[in-house]
This record gives sequence, structure tokens and C-alpha cells, in this order.
Amino acid sequence: MGNSITMILAVILAIVCVVIALRNHRNSRRLSDEVDRLKSKLAESENEKASLMDKANQATNHEGIGESTVLAVAGEIARMENNLYRMEDVPGRKQVLKAVERMKASLQAEGYMVVPLLGTPYREGMQMTVVFVADESLPQGDSVIISVQKPQVNRNGKMIQAASVTVGQNI
Repeated sequence: MGNSITMILAVILAIVCVVIALRNHRNSRRLSDEVDRLKSKLAESENEKASLMDKANQATNHEGIGESTVLAVAGEIARMENNLYRMEDVPGRKQVLKAVERMKASLQAEGYMVVPLLGTPYREGMQMTVVFVADESLPQGDSVIISVQKPQVNRNGKMIQAASVTVGQNI
């Protein structure tokens, strides 16, 4: 009888061990499946991130800088050029001229052009807002743009902003 109880206990113990092993195996499988699912989600997330970064880069490359920013920078360039036009040789003038040229070159790289008007002859029919002032220092009959309040800005050859200028004339 003692032997049979030992045998029954050994069988029960073996069954319990098998059940525990099956549960551990099942849990291990569940954990493995969960790890695989999380890895898959992570890969999807990384792909989405890469796709969004590509779209952002494409949008930046196609759109470049905003038009309102370009017009604001062009306005500042015009102000700087107006001041430089009136200045004699003062220390730092050449450096500021070079900085203005670099800003214009940066805008040109984006397809924009700030049309150089300051100091150029004015002709009837130019598409711009004009204020005329008398300037006795000019030769008789000449009209010259002496100040630019708002520069003409072109994008890819098409005007996006008309100029507003002051024209000195001696009539």
C-alpha cells in the first residue's frame, strides 16, 4: 500500500509538473507573440516617422521660404540700400553692401529677385507707385528713382509685388 501511495503521488506530481510546464510554455508563447507584435508595431512606427520626415523634407524643398518672409526681407533690403545710397564712404559701408548682396543672392537661390531700382532713370509707364519730388541737382529733364519704399519683387520672372518709389526730377 505504501508503494501505491508513493506511485500515485509520483503520478500526481508528474501531472502537476506537466501542467506547470504546459502553462509556462503557453505563457512563454504568449510572451513571444506579444514581443513579436510589439516589434511589428515599432517597425510600423519607424516607417511612419520616416515617411513623415520625407514628406516634410519634400514640402520644404518645394515650398522653400514663405512669400511673406521674402517680402519682409526685401523691404529690409530696400531700407538698407536707401541708407547706403545716401552715405558717403563711411567705415563699414562695404561690409553692409556685401551683406545686402548676400541676402539678395539667398533670395535668388529660392527663385525670388529684388529688382534694382535705386538710382535708375524713371520712365513713364513703369508699373509702380510713384511720388515725385523736385531735385535741382539733376540735369534738366532727368527723372531718377531716389528712394524705394517698397521694392519690386519677382518670383520666377513674374512680379509678385509692385514697387513704391520716390522719383527726383528736374523739369
